[in-house]
Amino acid sequence: MARFLAPYAGEAAEGLAERLIARFGSLTRMLDAPVIDLRAAMTGYEAAADGLHAAREMVRAALAEGLPDAIVDSSDPAIHRFLQDRIGGAHEERLHAIFADAQSGYLADETMVSGTARRMIARARPLMERAMSLGAAGILLAHNHPSGWCRPSEEDVAATRWLAGIAEALELTLIDHLIVTRRQVFSMRLAGCF
Repeated sequence: MARFLAPYAGEAAEGLAERLIARFGSLTRMLDAPVIDLRAAMTGYEAAADGLHAAREMVRAALAEGLPDAIVDSSDPAIHRFLQDRIGGAHEERLHAIFADAQSGYLADETMVSGTARRMIARARPLMERAMSLGAAGILLAHNHPSGWCRPSEEDVAATRWLAGIAEALELTLIDHLIVTRRQVFSMRLAGCF
């Protein structure tokens, strides 16, 4: 990171890098931080904060680049990498949805809910309304576990079954529900959870 910061901070780059890691706890958390938090942590080097944020957005764009042409398949490693980047390192639980058409083609994706480090409450209505507004036929759900434990809780399984029932009643398919961490992705469908 010091090499990246050197054009902005010169000889202070190494100390600035150490300060950022101390402030955010890890490189991943620093890169996931909102630009306003980066700027606050890098007083006097706001251009470096903007550069870090821009680099992160460029990486995110590269990971999402192939999605519009992709088949929404919960076993696709590219989708796994995309979801790990998008929500895998978040400090709070997030529910992310990828919406697919009748041929399993990508339509859109978005984070639907953010919660706390241990819990998130998914509401069916906004999720289903969004699917219907897009003309989606299927939904691939994913949520992260900030703890790093890549297995569903009993609450995760119950909520997924509930959402699958609602989707079916609306003639939508719940393609899968993935549990995502920085290092792993767990398929609830493959595990027989719903």
